[in-house]
Amino acid sequence: MAIVGPADGPGQESFDFMLCTPDWFSSKIQDDITIGRHHVFVKQYDYPRLQAFVEAYCAECSGASWREVAEKLGRLGKWEFEDFSP
Repeated sequence: MAIVGPADGPGQESFDFMLCTPDWFSSKIQDDITIGRHHVFVKQYDYPRLQAFVEAYCAECSGASWREVAEKLGRLGKWEFEDFSP
């Protein structure tokens, strides 16, 4: 999970992803075809490298509004408001 918010305002929102290795994924896959949305694959668990990757990914996301940025961040992890409509 990454907790991210706009740089120029208050608040933070969550973006959830499943961290897994190819071996773990292979052992869990049951169908011939699987959608891998919101999964991040690593060769081996290395928290500092993962944190650097997520921070760099977040830094690259920009937009005219927080919603635009959040939708881009949602490609990494499921945004808590992804399916929300007021």
